[in-house]
Amino acid sequence: MQDYKIVQRALTGGATILDANGNMVSQNFSEFMSYLNEQYLRQGYTIHSIDVLKYTPPEGPNPPVSEVMYHLIKEVSDK
Repeated sequence: MQDYKIVQRALTGGATILDANGNMVSQNFSEFMSYLNEQYLRQGYTIHSIDVLKYTPPEGPNPPVSEVMYHLIKEVSDK
């Protein structure tokens, strides 16, 4: 039996961007990978696939942003 999770984020190579209300608009890729590792990969999940949903090219001083969906799976015992 498998447990399946989806983690979706807007990722950037630059600094994490928050809107005026403090909500994350895009997250630094390295920070996201630390989060993914801590919350899922260290808990036994593996990356099954990655989909790039949208790519926004750099504009002026803003770095590119990719909307990415990670599909994660974990083998779990049948209880």
